[in-house]
Order: sequence, then C-alpha cells, then structure tokens
Amino acid sequence: MEQMELQIRKFVRRVRSRLREQSILDSLPAMVEIGLGIGIVLSLVSLAVPFYYAVPLAVVAAAVSFFVGIGLGIHKTPTMKQAALLADSKGHKEKISTALYLEGKEDAFAILQKKDAIRIVNQFEIKKEFPLRISGKRFVMVFVLAAIFVVTSYIDTPARNRAVTKHEVAKDVKKEIAKLEKVEKQIKESKEISENETKEIENQLEIAKKELKESKSQEELTKAKERMNKKMEMAAEKTGNKTLSETLQKAATGSKEQDFQERQELAKEAEEALEKAKNGDSRDKKKAYEKLSELSEKLSDEELKNAAEAYREAQQSELSYAAAQSALQNAMQRMNQSSQNLASSNQDSSNQASTNNTNQANNTGNSNNQANNGNNSQSQSNGQNQSNQNQTNGSGTQGNNQQNGNGSNSATGNGSGNGSGSGSGGGWNHGSKEGAEGAAKTGENITIPDGELGNDENLTGKANGNNTGTKEKSNQSQAWSGNKVSYGEVSGKYKDKAYKKIEGSNYPSKMKDKIKNYFDGLN
Repeated sequence: MEQMELQIRKFVRRVRSRLREQSILDSLPAMVEIGLGIGIVLSLVSLAVPFYYAVPLAVVAAAVSFFVGIGLGIHKTPTMKQAALLADSKGHKEKISTALYLEGKEDAFAILQKKDAIRIVNQFEIKKEFPLRISGKRFVMVFVLAAIFVVTSYIDTPARNRAVTKHEVAKDVKKEIAKLEKVEKQIKESKEISENETKEIENQLEIAKKELKESKSQEELTKAKERMNKKMEMAAEKTGNKTLSETLQKAATGSKEQDFQERQELAKEAEEALEKAKNGDSRDKKKAYEKLSELSEKLSDEELKNAAEAYREAQQSELSYAAAQSALQNAMQRMNQSSQNLASSNQDSSNQASTNNTNQANNTGNSNNQANNGNNSQSQSNGQNQSNQNQTNGSGTQGNNQQNGNGSNSATGNGSGNGSGSGSGGGWNHGSKEGAEGAAKTGENITIPDGELGNDENLTGKANGNNTGTKEKSNQSQAWSGNKVSYGEVSGKYKDKAYKKIEGSNYPSKMKDKIKNYFDGLN
C-alpha cells in the first residue's frame, strides 16, 4: 500500500515540476521587458544629462528583472493537489486526485482507487500532456528591447563625456582629501607641534578641502592641487617648528611626485593605445582618443586636446593620426621638463626649510643685532648725506645715492663719508648693480613699494612718439617707503596674475606654455 502511495506522490511531483517550468516561461519575458524598458529610459536620459551611473543602473535593472521573473514563476507554481487536478483534467475523471486524497486509508474502496490511479500514472506521458509553450511575440519583443538598450548604451555624447570626467574628478578629489586627512592626523598626533600651530594648519587644510570639492573639471582640480601644495610649502618655510616644516614639505613633495607618476603612466598608456590604433579596428581607435583626451585633461594641455578632437572628427585619418602623435610627443616633453623643474624646486625647498630652522634658532641674537644695525644705519645715513654735500671731484658733484644688489633700494646700505657724521652698517642687500637673472630664491627677502601687493590702476599715459626720454640729476633723489617681504609671498601672486592673463588671452597654446614654464621656473 505504501509503495502505491509513494508512486502516486512521485508522479504528482513530476507534473508539478513541469508546471513550474511553464510558469517561469510565462513570467520571465514579461519581467525582462519591464527591466529592459527601465534600462532604455535611463540610457536615453544619460544621452542628454550627465549621469555616469545611468548605464550601470540600466544593466542592474535588466539583471534584476530576469531573476524577479524566475522567482515570480516559482511563486506561481501549483500545489500538489492542484497539479493532481490538472493531470486529471487530461481525461482521467479525478482518479489521480482522489487517490492522492485517500493517502493513508486502507479500506477496499481506497485500495481500488489507488490501483486504478497507478494504472493511469504508468500510461501518462507528462511531456506530451504538458508541453512547454513559449510566446513568440514576447521573446521577439525582448530581443528588440535588448538591441535598443545595447545601441543606446554605446552612443557617445558630450553629456556622457562630461559625466565620465565628473566621475574621474570626484575620484581624484576623494583621493586628494584622503591625503590631506592623513597630514592632518600626523599633525594632531605630533606632540612637538603646538596647539595654536595645529589649529592654524587645520584651518588651512579645511580651506584646501573645500577648494578641492568645488572642482568640476581636471583643470580646476589641477589648479586647486597646485594652490594646496604651494600653501603647504609656504607654511613649511614660515614656521619655526622643524617637525611641522618637515611634515608639510614632505606632504607637498609627495603630492607632486605622485601626480607626476600618474601622468607618466597615463602618457604611456596613451602612447601604447595610439600605436595600437594605427592598424587597429574602430574600438582601438576609440580607446586611443579616450586616452589622449584623458591625458589632455590631466595636463591641461590645449594642443593635445585639440589634436585628440581633430583625430576623432577626422575619423582617425592618417593626417590626424600624425598630428595627434606629434601633440602627444610635445606634451610628454613638456611633462619631462616639468619633472626637472619639480626636482630642482624640491631641492631648493628642502634647503630653504633647513635654512629657516637655523634662522629660527638664532632669532634672539639677530633681533639684538638688528637693533644695533639700526642705530649704526642712522649714523651712517647722516654722515653720508653730509659727505655727499661736501665731497667734490674734477668732473662735478658726486651723487648721493648708492644702490646695492639687483636693483632694490633699502633703508640701510654700505657707505662712508667725510662729512660731519659717518658710520658703517651692514645691509641685507648685496650684489652688483646689474643683478643676476634667476638668482632670486623663494626664501629671500625683497623690498617692494607700498601698494605693490595689489593692482595699481593709476599708471596711465601715452608714449611721446619720438622714442626719447629725459634725465635729471639731483643731490636729493626721491625715495618711498616699502615693505620687506619674502620672495615666495609675491612670486606666487604674480604667477597667479600671469596665469589669469594668459588664460583670458588669445595667445597661441605654445606661447601660453612658454609663459607658464617661465613663471614655474621662478619658483
């Protein structure tokens, strides 16, 4: 008896399994259509709106709909009793379902019913009675939607390019902020850095983080990183704390070196992709364009950017290929030159930091010496003026002004006179009157007239047209007050002014690069 019941139950399970397969085939196409429809909408939106995750989300929607269709088909699978009734519907007058209901009963009627059900089960062909039916219209619709989705996903538009750029910038910003947080942690954990210095640097780092977050393009991010590194270098030069100076200098140098390594790797990838695209297919050529465009964004190289766009618009012709290759080589040369400037700048910064630490240790003695020098300078000035009024030679009156070093005037200087007062004093400005181009270093002090830290709009006028000028000699030449500042304070501002001027000008890209390299070399 148990053997008959087991055989009947096994048969009903097989019928139920067949019905489950059909249920899945009925649910799956409908759900996949919904998923592909959502994917197509997202893909179409990304053609006009910069939405980087549109296509990935569309793929996820299609995949989720597939598994939802399978799950829904399983959920709709008939129960054992429903499966038995469906088997009886094939002309067996509820004999199989009745035998299933009589499971566990052993009376004569139950035994006869079960035997009759076993006879039907042995003759029942499940695959024939329950064939799997697939809706052709449904699967054609799925195929069409899938094709539309694939095509729209591969269409290249400016909006999608902006989305990719924005995504890459966001990744780089996150990486740069992580670097700043690491520096901030090192400063907080250091016991050798005072609380006031720690708070001041933290404020500067927060400003740098804000500037990084506001970057919308690689060019803006590059400028923000340059400002950030410059601020850390200047802070390292100004502070008298050796630990803080070394921490900031190391962070700035490490950031520059890492940026250069990333650009070198990207340049190498672009070079390899361009070489492969020479005899490659459309996919290779598209990849070459993408690499060139990405490198031009990283380097803010207008020449390379224009060459990459021309390469794409000309459908990778031989002429555009040669232009792109030339622009890439020029960009790599400029990058290597920047690397040499970086190495030189790092060496100078390291030497300057060491000098600053030594000077800080001698601040007390220097203050006393400066007081004495000030008194001597006053005596010298009186003696010099008197001497200049009295001293004469065969050709006339000797001028009363003496300039020392690189064309800068100072309140102190070397001088002697035969007048009523004489003195000698040591000034910080030494050198020949001609000066030496490029001799200035970031840590040197220079004197600039009041107001020269801002824009002076008061200088107006025209040339007299005859290319001549006038000269005057005076025993009492004019002078004006000035501010003694470090070279690094003003060089950075002048560099920023120059950058803004050339970015807003119509100079050729090569000329812009030369001007930028000139101001980069001053640091």
